[in-house]
Amino acid sequence: MEKLKRVVNEIAYTRSPSKLSPLHRSLIPFLSFASSLYKFALSLRRSLYHLGFFATHRLSVPVISVGNLTWGGNGKTPMVEFIALRLADSGVSPLIISRGYQGGDEAILSKDMAMLIAEKNSWIEKPFLDGKVQSHFDSEKIGVVVLDDAMQYQWRIWRDLEIVMVNGLTLWGNRQLMPLGPLREPLVALRRADIVVVHQADLVWFQNIFSMISSQ
Repeated sequence: MEKLKRVVNEIAYTRSPSKLSPLHRSLIPFLSFASSLYKFALSLRRSLYHLGFFATHRLSVPVISVGNLTWGGNGKTPMVEFIALRLADSGVSPLIISRGYQGGDEAILSKDMAMLIAEKNSWIEKPFLDGKVQSHFDSEKIGVVVLDDAMQYQWRIWRDLEIVMVNGLTLWGNRQLMPLGPLREPLVALRRADIVVVHQADLVWFQNIFSMISSQ
């Protein structure tokens, strides 16, 4: 399985498709078909929201969403922690709602429920606090909700600020939707963003210099 993931990742981020191995090229038709199904499902879900079959709820406090357009490390969780800690230091109690990955740096670190929003908004899946913010949290007065990895998933919640993280070293890969490419949504989705943050931007210059040296 790990080998397959590595091969798919190589296809998604290759800069020279003509140099792909026979194994890589043999997987492309299957990945392309799966990508088409994913695109259809994504379009259908978006249409159902636009047509009102699924409702988007506005909370009584501001909501900040932090997401990305590609798979992999884009700095979402460090950005969520940064925002939450800055809010807490300013006297505003933040609540982080995460998808709750099993393991990895995006896993939920604490299982202390924020009862205020859970009770007033019973349609939200049980939210949890990030461990680093827990000591600052005032359960009686939530000032801001921060959504971790919400761009494609937590559409039920209205966002007042949409932040999109971009990995400056890899950007959009082959610009194809998953699993043929790294995109979780078409690039046009960037129009929904209020702020775009380039992660690892300080390393882009070094990568370009290394590429120039390697090509000589």
